[in-house]
Amino acid sequence: MQQPSYFTNNLQNIPASTLSLDQNNVLPDSSTAHIPVAVGGPPLLPHLVRGQNIQSGPHTITVTNSMVIERERQNQEIYRFWLAQQRRNLGGTQTDEDYFAEFKNSKLRRNFITKVFFILPPAREFINRYWYLWVIAMTIFLCSYCSISITDCGRRQSGWGITLLLLLTLAESHLAAYISIRFNVELVLITVGLTAAVTLMVALAAICCKFDFTMWTGLLSIVGVVALMSIIIITVTLMYTKISVAITIFGAIGALIFSLYLYFDVQTIMGGRKIQISPDEIIFATTQLYVDIIGLYRYLLLLIGGSTRSY
Repeated sequence: MQQPSYFTNNLQNIPASTLSLDQNNVLPDSSTAHIPVAVGGPPLLPHLVRGQNIQSGPHTITVTNSMVIERERQNQEIYRFWLAQQRRNLGGTQTDEDYFAEFKNSKLRRNFITKVFFILPPAREFINRYWYLWVIAMTIFLCSYCSISITDCGRRQSGWGITLLLLLTLAESHLAAYISIRFNVELVLITVGLTAAVTLMVALAAICCKFDFTMWTGLLSIVGVVALMSIIIITVTLMYTKISVAITIFGAIGALIFSLYLYFDVQTIMGGRKIQISPDEIIFATTQLYVDIIGLYRYLLLLIGGSTRSY
């Protein structure tokens, strides 16, 4: 196949990181195989010349300089992609420098971002269609959490404990996704960063402060019961209304409660307090932290989402 004039006239326009020829007009590669670039090649788009008249449906278009430049750029993209395929077919390895050079290309990056965000609508449709999976996930979470909290074999690092922790993690992941998918991506990313910051600050406060919160388990229980009743009332209210203030209050109460429980659990794990977790209860300690952090994330998402009305 004869190579279009684009290849011979514009080969030097391809960046050196993507195409580098030696004196024999071949592409050097880390493998022993060489890719001859003067013979063959991918099917390129027709070469355009400024002032040329081309037919586009019932209309005749005169080629401009910008159209020529755009066509040359498109052919360069096609040729770069073809070269990458040839490297893979011949067993050559792509260096990290070449990989990142390709990914920095604006078109490739836009395609990558588009594909990532394109996954979200099907995921939202899946969760809405199979809504009963939320009930199943909640049931699995409650059963596994109670088993870890009550039974001795579930609290310690054993086969049964690891199995329960795995089930709890899968159930919590679905519950978090069930809420997250109802908000836009930017809001979810902001909430993830805020959750990480709050978790770090609460953990540092629990470690560094001398205040022993484990001595106030009664107060923590009362606050938890009051918060639970408030959440139930707000939930019933939201079933019949769409008041964004109620969602904000709902998220604020939940985030505050889980922050207090996170403070309490970190102190019990660190030890040296009135109540502390035994070193053998690894599964139980991991579960407590995981539930606190995921719960904090969910309620922070409701707090921010209710205030911005992006639900």
